[in-house]
Amino acid sequence: MIAEITRAGLLLVLATAVAFVLLNRWNATTDALEIAGFVQVGVDTGVRALLSVVLFVAAYTATRILKGILLGGTRSTNRAISEHQRRVSFYVSQIVLYTVAVFGTFSLWGFQLSNLLLGAGVLGIILGLAFQSTLASILAGFVLMLSRPFDVGHWVRIGEHEGFITEITVNHVRLRNLDGEHVVLPNEAVGNRTIINRSVEGKLRHRVEIGVDYSVDPESAGAIALEAMADLDEIMTQPAPQVFPIRFDDSAVVLELRFWIDNPTPQRKWQSLQAVIHSVKSAFKREDIKIPFPQRELTKRGERDAFRISDTDPPRSTNRQQSE
Repeated sequence: MIAEITRAGLLLVLATAVAFVLLNRWNATTDALEIAGFVQVGVDTGVRALLSVVLFVAAYTATRILKGILLGGTRSTNRAISEHQRRVSFYVSQIVLYTVAVFGTFSLWGFQLSNLLLGAGVLGIILGLAFQSTLASILAGFVLMLSRPFDVGHWVRIGEHEGFITEITVNHVRLRNLDGEHVVLPNEAVGNRTIINRSVEGKLRHRVEIGVDYSVDPESAGAIALEAMADLDEIMTQPAPQVFPIRFDDSAVVLELRFWIDNPTPQRKWQSLQAVIHSVKSAFKREDIKIPFPQRELTKRGERDAFRISDTDPPRSTNRQQSE
């Protein structure tokens, strides 16, 4: 990247030096201009052509320098500006610089800028109507750049799609879902959906519900569950795991186990869930804490509410016609 910037700078210096030397010599010798063929078009035309070349070389050099500043060097995820923001900023700066070079060249050659701006406005309206959806996605891409809800490599859920961000462009977002499929979402669709980012904090909390029998003290069961989760390598010790009784079920008092994992990925999520469930179940089995299955209890409330089921079959009806 440094070599590219240096090469662009040398190109600018060389173009400027050649233009300066030729401008001085044009005032000194007319014969040389006749041999070179500049007499037909005039010296003024040659000056404008050289200035136009210098203007575009300067724009090219400036874009190379901006590319080295914005996209070059070592990237860090902790920087205030994401890679997507730097890339979009470079593209915008490149468009601005070359637009200035084009309008500057038109001005050198005597074109009226007002007419050019009017024509550009009409052309913009036509292109806007023809490429309405594309322009909407591009504008949504700039909104995503400013709001910065996710970055490449983040584990996200966008609407009904869940996976890892693999590419962010001005027009679309590419996502690899948990089945290995690549999903391309237009930026306009991304901006209109709910976005859940599971990687931005660097940690993620999970919950597991477990029921204990009504004969068991919920506080004692919670302490045993915490002890079972304390030595697991799959979950974080800080923040520490927590256990809360959350509701009365038909057959059990339900406890909610809350724990955190770092560097969240789907694999680490399922590994931590598996480790917690196995460890807590084994601890409850050692302490003879029953995890009840759904059951129903039938009781008799009173004689009037009771009913009897006969053990014998009902008497069969006789056929009068046969008896007669």
